[in-house]
Amino acid sequence: MATVQDFDDFLTGLDSNARGVDHRDGLKWGEPAMEVRGVGATWMASMDVLHRAVAAGINLIVTHEPTFWFDGRPANPELERCRERDVDVGFKTRFLDEGGIAVIRAHDCWDRYPDYGVEARLRGVLGVPDPLEYLGGYHYFYEVAETTLGALAQDCKAKMDLPCLRVAGDLAKAVRKIVIAYGATSGTEGYYRFWRRGADAVISGEQSEWAAVRPAIDMGMGVIELGHAATEAFGMQGMADLLSEHFPNIPVRHLPTDPSFQWL
Repeated sequence: MATVQDFDDFLTGLDSNARGVDHRDGLKWGEPAMEVRGVGATWMASMDVLHRAVAAGINLIVTHEPTFWFDGRPANPELERCRERDVDVGFKTRFLDEGGIAVIRAHDCWDRYPDYGVEARLRGVLGVPDPLEYLGGYHYFYEVAETTLGALAQDCKAKMDLPCLRVAGDLAKAVRKIVIAYGATSGTEGYYRFWRRGADAVISGEQSEWAAVRPAIDMGMGVIELGHAATEAFGMQGMADLLSEHFPNIPVRHLPTDPSFQWL
């Protein structure tokens, strides 16, 4: 038997610093002593994900992003931020209670975790070599075989099985030095640093058009925007893989988050 607390302890051990006062990770809903029957690792614990979890007999969700929409910290948790802003998430907490589901957030411990984490798994899917340099935050600098911006975008689309993506810049631009900025972490200062480092293009998750994409165009860099969830989902498959290895007697699966957008 393993409890929610056992899983939380394991996740804490991946990076104890991720449980500090300025960090996001930890138990967000449920009882630590509850026995775990099944685990779902997901990018975000949407209502669709929660419905699928109940149908599959899963009673512990390990999520990368907030369950209650606000990016909480220990001193100001997600639900407290909801109350402060008069945002009622009662329908979601009731569903969690009725389904007997606990939720643990694993964000700060996971983005840079070796082999299984977000950067490592995304890099593996894209076939990019090990980074030449860590640029801080969630940003890494790589050198790839020379290609064009358009060809690189098409390669990302095919390898990630995306229905579409967005590209900014000259599609014929030669590309050899790239930054991967997964998730949604980059602004004007970040793109300026990428340009000063010599990046030809940035492979990003989701970016502000005015604060990141337009500055990149002005500086002559290309931007390939893949989507926030798309760039981090492979890492949550990695989370499922790691938990399966350490808790072999408990069913663990990746629950892909339902797409946020439809394409017309």
